[in-house]
Amino acid sequence: MSFTVTEIHKNLFSIFDSLLARRDEFLNNPSSDFTRKKKISFAQTMLFPMIAGADNVATELLDLFGEENLPLPSAMIQRRNQIKKEAFQELFYLFNKSIPVAKTFHEYQLIACDGTRLNLPYNPADLNTLVDNIEGRKPFNQAHLNALYDIMNDMFLDVEIQDMREMNERGSFCKFLDKHSSSDGKSIFIADRGYFSWNILAHAIHNNQLFVLRIRKTDSKTLCPAYPQLLDGSCVDESVTIHVGRRRKKRNYKYENYHFIRSEHRYDFIAYGDDDIDTLCFRILKFQLSNGTYEYIVTNLPRQEFPLKVIKELYNLRWGEETAFRHLKYAGNMVHIHSIKPDFLIQEIYGKLTLYNFSSCIAKAITQKEPTNTARKYSFNHTQMQKFVRLYLMEKVKDLEMLINRFLVPVRPGRKFKRIIRRQSAVPLAYR
Repeated sequence: MSFTVTEIHKNLFSIFDSLLARRDEFLNNPSSDFTRKKKISFAQTMLFPMIAGADNVATELLDLFGEENLPLPSAMIQRRNQIKKEAFQELFYLFNKSIPVAKTFHEYQLIACDGTRLNLPYNPADLNTLVDNIEGRKPFNQAHLNALYDIMNDMFLDVEIQDMREMNERGSFCKFLDKHSSSDGKSIFIADRGYFSWNILAHAIHNNQLFVLRIRKTDSKTLCPAYPQLLDGSCVDESVTIHVGRRRKKRNYKYENYHFIRSEHRYDFIAYGDDDIDTLCFRILKFQLSNGTYEYIVTNLPRQEFPLKVIKELYNLRWGEETAFRHLKYAGNMVHIHSIKPDFLIQEIYGKLTLYNFSSCIAKAITQKEPTNTARKYSFNHTQMQKFVRLYLMEKVKDLEMLINRFLVPVRPGRKFKRIIRRQSAVPLAYR
């Protein structure tokens, strides 16, 4: 099922109307908030955190409302205070539900899990987000965003926002696996090596989820303590059975590949001191990269349908979430937050996530017009497209399809760049 640009736009604003209809859930004072006609409507209040860019609030309001109907920043703040942060979370999830899964990989939906840090306006009073452990550096504020991302459809499916003091990527992944458990077995969860743990393997297997996890070399040795020869070859694809327990009893070590989980390590399926044994079955793969190093993968995908070659292709697609984070934070202006109030932070984060998914839907609805007389293939410029979509929502662009097709970029497969690690610093809020 495909949608036109106009239908996607109508769909977004129909969700705004449905949220207003549920005023008891999403308004702080449902008997009085948004009951009279004022300069700023409910839809415009919901729209503002989505499209707010890098300028101060007054300039952003001028872009949205124009000079004739321009409200003061204080008026927008009053309107935003009337809406609960849960309204923006519901907007994100309702919009996702309205969009069907269009593209798959061998008929499987590919879901990557990863996290990124969000720079927040400098607020030394917020100790939960304050990072003050770098010698010689001024403190700064950050939050951690854990996200599930549909690789083939370029959409964020679910997120969890954590303060830096409670940051727990593995715990978030376990919650995602429990929340998105399904019986059809048509989703594959992909994660990088920082996510490997016995608890995550158990959550995926007990929820009948398919997974592809990159692991460290040291982790691979832990998985096969009784069979180290499995990892001696340059290319390995072996099935492994692990027995997990919480007791150091002699009888437990009679099990094949018995692994003891210490008290300080989390394992949600066996309480510490219990005699229960959990059995985990999966494949472990080792293969060489072009630079001569080796990668280690743990998966429970069937070998006949997913041989080593397909697994390598599958895991390589995970990099799409890294690119999506870059587009979300910079093209989508997630790095430009306009308030230190916690509820407003949530409003802007979920608003920007909704804008990103809205842009991805627009890209699917537009017919790409390939340039003639050229040997290269072209694709949409995602950075420029999000800016055009933002202007489209403000009704400053009419022919969005024509505009996006004018700014295509050539596809250059195989390009590699060294990742640049940028120094983090405190960002003042005064200019916004």
